[in-house]
Amino acid sequence: MKRRSKAGALIITLAMFISFCLAPVAMAAGSSTGDSVTGEYLESLMKMAQQEYNYEITQPELTRGAVKGIFKSMDDYTEFFTTEEARQFMETVGGSYSGIGVVLSQMEKFVVVTRVFSSSPAETTGIMIGDKIAAVNSKDVIGASVDEVSSLIRGEEDTQVNIGVLRENSLHNFTVTRKAIKINPISYEIRDGIAYISIDTFNSNTYDYWGDAQNAVDEAGVKRIILDLRNNTGGEVDQAIAVARQLVPEGVISTLEFRNPDLKDTVYKSYLQESPYQLVVLVNGMTASASEILAGAIQDTHAGTLVGSKTFGKARVQSVMPVLSPEGYQKYGQKSGQVNVYNLKLSDQIKLTDEDVLGLVKITTGTYTTPAGRMIDGQGLTPDETIADPEIKNGVYINSIVKLTQTVKPGLNAEGLDVYNAEKILKLIGYDIDTPDMKLNNKTFAAVQKFQSEQGLYAYGVLDFTTQQALNQQYYKVLPEIDRQYGRALEILQSN
Repeated sequence: MKRRSKAGALIITLAMFISFCLAPVAMAAGSSTGDSVTGEYLESLMKMAQQEYNYEITQPELTRGAVKGIFKSMDDYTEFFTTEEARQFMETVGGSYSGIGVVLSQMEKFVVVTRVFSSSPAETTGIMIGDKIAAVNSKDVIGASVDEVSSLIRGEEDTQVNIGVLRENSLHNFTVTRKAIKINPISYEIRDGIAYISIDTFNSNTYDYWGDAQNAVDEAGVKRIILDLRNNTGGEVDQAIAVARQLVPEGVISTLEFRNPDLKDTVYKSYLQESPYQLVVLVNGMTASASEILAGAIQDTHAGTLVGSKTFGKARVQSVMPVLSPEGYQKYGQKSGQVNVYNLKLSDQIKLTDEDVLGLVKITTGTYTTPAGRMIDGQGLTPDETIADPEIKNGVYINSIVKLTQTVKPGLNAEGLDVYNAEKILKLIGYDIDTPDMKLNNKTFAAVQKFQSEQGLYAYGVLDFTTQQALNQQYYKVLPEIDRQYGRALEILQSN
């Protein structure tokens, strides 16, 4: 859809000019009288701020603040990132970073390792699931947040970080060499002839890891899939489209429309003769953006059934673009009036420095519609079968439970994630357990003994492999009863 009013064009042009031409030297480019007055006005405001403010503030700090304010005045999805903020954002979207290869979670005052990536630096040096991070480079981090600990652990590739962890009440120290880490957003499991595949986000690695899951499903001869998109807030459109092309029959998947005439509207299509699977998709109020592209395509093409609660309703598409600093604008952008680095026609010999780039803008540039032409922004997708989200039972959220690994046999006073998840399962099914805390204390020990006795197992309180298997079976037994969205998905697929 190519509609752009003259007024709209003026506002965008003016905003771009003001944003990156606040420094006096960058304002020398020719402009209309109105633009000059506005530029002088903003320059005067910045001078006033420096004169009146009680503390020291630099011109670059004021410039970044002004730029942030301009983009903050737009919709909730448009924002300006400083270079450091941009790095963190791109790591999240890109699905890769330089670190040690662990997933961290907050548990009371500790940041705990809840996952160790295969073949990662953390695994090769001996860091284990359940380790509590106590220190990073000799800095005490007990009581720190996950973000604070993560920022200390991450760093440049091939540099070292010293990490102290608490394990079984003993302090263990590791020197780990940081490496490039790819984040896998997909988990999958085949349960009684039905594949369960969960996609956490659509980062740059999603389709690669989707291929691993799909290959495992195909090799097992499984044709029924539960695709869980709950709490998936989106990510890269191309990744969602790539997955959709493995599920949606021939035809339109989604249409992207842009206001800027320089951006071409895009119609994404699938080329499958027919959908190869019987499919149920789980959605909720946090299923958004790229996830809604996939879910909407499946619903409109009747490739599967949507089950759950209404989705978020975000049909706006953002583009990410680096922007010049006032210094960079003076050197490279002033002649063409461009601040968007992507619009500059620079020779390969020119390498922009950190001084030349102010940061990154994530800006809403378009919208998408579903195959049937539906615009769901602010509306969301209504599932084919609306079922309420699972509620917390006995203080436990069932979908926070991870099945027991059957790799260690925790006994009295042992600590670890297997203990933590065993406590949650026991509490969920009605045993007398304190708030799960990763420690197999006397009360948990007694509950394990009682469970073992009632299951006809040797009742000695140790979480041996047979007991862990029995607890996993109990979890899978109550899962469809408590998570009725998942339960209904099973019923639909089992009836076919």
